[in-house]
Amino acid sequence: MRYQLVFKYVVILLFFLSLSFLIPAGYSLFTGDGLTEEFLFPLILMGALFLVALQIKEKVSDISVKEAILVVVLVWFLFPALSAFVYMETGSIPHFADAYFESVSGFTTTGASVLTNIEALPDSVLLWRSTTHWIGGIGFVVFSLSILPALGAGGAQLIRFESSKAVEERVLPRVKEIAKAILFVYVALTVCEIFLLKLCGMDLYNAVNHTFATVATGGFSTKNESVAAFHSFAVEMVISVFMLLGAINLSLYYRAFKKRSLRLFFSYYEVRSLLVIVVVSTLFVTLLLYDRGFYTSLLESFRYAFFQISTAASTTGFASTDYSSWPSSILALLMALSLIGASSGSTAGGIKQFRFLVMVKTMMREVKKTAHPRLVYRVNLGGKVLEIDTLNAIWAFISVYFSLTFLFGFIIAISGYDLITAFSASIACITSLGPGLGKVGPAGNFAFFSDFDKLLLSFEMLLGRLEVFPLLTVLLPAFWKD
Repeated sequence: MRYQLVFKYVVILLFFLSLSFLIPAGYSLFTGDGLTEEFLFPLILMGALFLVALQIKEKVSDISVKEAILVVVLVWFLFPALSAFVYMETGSIPHFADAYFESVSGFTTTGASVLTNIEALPDSVLLWRSTTHWIGGIGFVVFSLSILPALGAGGAQLIRFESSKAVEERVLPRVKEIAKAILFVYVALTVCEIFLLKLCGMDLYNAVNHTFATVATGGFSTKNESVAAFHSFAVEMVISVFMLLGAINLSLYYRAFKKRSLRLFFSYYEVRSLLVIVVVSTLFVTLLLYDRGFYTSLLESFRYAFFQISTAASTTGFASTDYSSWPSSILALLMALSLIGASSGSTAGGIKQFRFLVMVKTMMREVKKTAHPRLVYRVNLGGKVLEIDTLNAIWAFISVYFSLTFLFGFIIAISGYDLITAFSASIACITSLGPGLGKVGPAGNFAFFSDFDKLLLSFEMLLGRLEVFPLLTVLLPAFWKD
């Protein structure tokens, strides 16, 4: 393990990510709220370390797999610490456990919050809070590679272990080109949603904040009531659509960009699966809400059903109403959708659509084999036959993912919280959903948890964002041996 090289990569990435502090710093200077220096300090600190890192002259052409894993894990742990420092220095979130939880929630695009009165915070702080979503959504590796050619071929190893999986392995040699194309589309989606939200009557400040959270499938809002505060059907529909756009595989944007074809989105098996799930779930919830008398018309029932299904399927976490009083069958469906998640390579969380499809197909294969033991059944996905090693890896991930979800929920329950609160908090954090049920529902938050529980849930959010294995690998003693 070349620790000097790891230090160099970590510092370089942290420095370029710290440039994002210029966004709230500039807004703070514009509004004159007196917080500009607090936002600039982390950038100055990382700038000094950046100059030190540049003095390290490693003659290497690439970074090893183990070193890449360590770089990724360290950056995901350390950058939220810089953000937590800003929250503490501005006085917005004075305690470290709370500030770190809020920061991790932002960068992992989870959207869980410890804030009890969001609207009391300065606008520049809320803008930074939304910016953490946008940066975390695109993925720090893709973001850095697009502006940091100095990483060179090492970027190929780094991007393999970035949780967004924005670039598939078969196209890694062109990683810089792809990263720039993905970033271009990501920015284009951002600009487009800001424009549409403005057309719907939202002011520019709120349009920018909610767009940052939507495109990144994050869920932070500038309002205590989340999106419900705007009382706008048009705003809810625009955000719903863009939540689903953010839930689509980012590599598809690259392919569509190259071929100038939107049909690529709908020909991809994960997109079809996601859309089928969203459409069927929306119809079910719409009819059930109308039948149970929650809303007086089908259109109103559809309005709230489509929004909450979209936010659950994309693991965004916005709320257009307090759905905690809805039928338990709907609440269970929302939790299930967040566990399944959206497309691989998207900004969303969950186990991802392709693993869910493999799980269903494998179970169907076993049922058929029971009926016809002599026949050979293969698992096909996207027109390809999946090898045994691939199936084993997918099932290993699913097993570990659900086991960790149960383990963290169990530990939280030991602290004395009710089962619904404990286990929905665990699901909400590992899937990047944000709000859960019970005390952590749409009308609640995570402020009541102890410091230990908040740090534990922060760790779970990072586990989910890094897709479990990279972080668990670093915890193995064998990882540190040459």
